[in-house]
Amino acid sequence: MFNSVFRIPLIAAIAVAAATAVSAQSFDTSGIKADDALVSRLPAKIKTSGVITVGSDTAYAPWEFLSEKDGQTPEGIDVDIANAIGKKLGVKIDVQTSAFEAILPALGTKYDLGVSAFSITTERTKAVNFVSYSDTGNMWAVKAGNPGKFDPADLCGRKIAVQSGSYHEGAINEENARCKSEGKAAIEILPFSKQPEALTRVAAGGADATISGEAGIGYAAKQSQGAFDTLKATIGPLAEHGPNGIAVAKSDMELTQLIADTINALIADGTYKSLLDTWGVGSVIVEKAVVNPEVKI
Repeated sequence: MFNSVFRIPLIAAIAVAAATAVSAQSFDTSGIKADDALVSRLPAKIKTSGVITVGSDTAYAPWEFLSEKDGQTPEGIDVDIANAIGKKLGVKIDVQTSAFEAILPALGTKYDLGVSAFSITTERTKAVNFVSYSDTGNMWAVKAGNPGKFDPADLCGRKIAVQSGSYHEGAINEENARCKSEGKAAIEILPFSKQPEALTRVAAGGADATISGEAGIGYAAKQSQGAFDTLKATIGPLAEHGPNGIAVAKSDMELTQLIADTINALIADGTYKSLLDTWGVGSVIVEKAVVNPEVKI
């Protein structure tokens, strides 16, 4: 899972293992009743199979991760949300692990939905539909004590670990272009396929910082028992709050609208807030799930 080329000290490996270990605290979706009006709108393919297939990068706690018990069962905030949607629609949810950057291209063929804490961006909405379901900001993680004196307001010349294919990678690339245009030192960008790998590099001292969503970074820092400090993002788009979205194939507006209406039904009956509160992230709730909302990024 981790980059074998970079040999990390044992203490750093232990710290990141702690950061990415997650205690089971899933929301109980068993009491959610199917909504006949919503069920009647299921696309024929899903109605026949009785299953919604979901692509998710299950290495991004607390949003999605694999159970400590068997190392195979997907758990997390997004998994609970997908299961709640399934209960409301009277179908099973099949969450399948995928590389983050491989999910969106596979919508409509391999996956019905992409549920993986996707930031909704203008560029992404050109390729797929999104249903907004949470509103989050970004946060930096640095090694405890910030030995490199990393300043979120000045990224030029810094070594930054980031997840490949993420919004954050694109934003850092843009900031790097600005650094170069102003004659400043370039950012050394270290891309990793999974966010825990980026955290590992930071814990080992091989990168000054990594950035991701505030829930994921905050949770990792809390679980690491002091291995990381967190810093608020302060530059340009990285400092903005914005919606995360459930992704659906661009050609399937019928399913897209159904997912939005299903989330709004869960919001209206209070289930959605209870689910988020179970994970301690009730503050990220949206007032209404919206199809392809306008975004700043």
